Amino acid sequence: MRRSTFNRIEDILRDYPHYDDYIYEREQEIRYPHTESDENIGGGSSPMQQEHATATLIRIEDDRYINQMRRQQIAIRDCLSAARSNVVNEMCDELYFKSNQTLTLDGVAQKLHVSKAKLSRDRKRLFEDISKKLAIY
Repeated sequence: MRRSTFNRIEDILRDYPHYDDYIYEREQEIRYPHTESDENIGGGSSPMQQEHATATLIRIEDDRYINQMRRQQIAIRDCLSAARSNVVNEMCDELYFKSNQTLTLDGVAQKLHVSKAKLSRDRKRLFEDISKKLAIY
């Protein structure tokens, strides 16, 4: 696996706990867009049309950013559940999901009572699964 692919998947895993917040914020941006106030005094102004609810829902469903986040979220969830290993889930919690990462791969291996080599193999296998699901090569 290329180093750039590895780093990209690490970044995706670090963002994974915040995906629901990112999706919610983007949906709010689409539902309530920023509109500039009209400073025109006394002049003719065109009536602003309000977007219908169905058009807003269609824009949310077609939004590339939201779809990409959902696709990444589902892929990571599937790969973590397919791992069926408590070691892999604990490793991801310690290395990627915590806001303050205090342990390295060596520290996580000691905490989980496994060798660093086994933890590296498990991480590599997880990253390969995620890269296949997301088509990142």
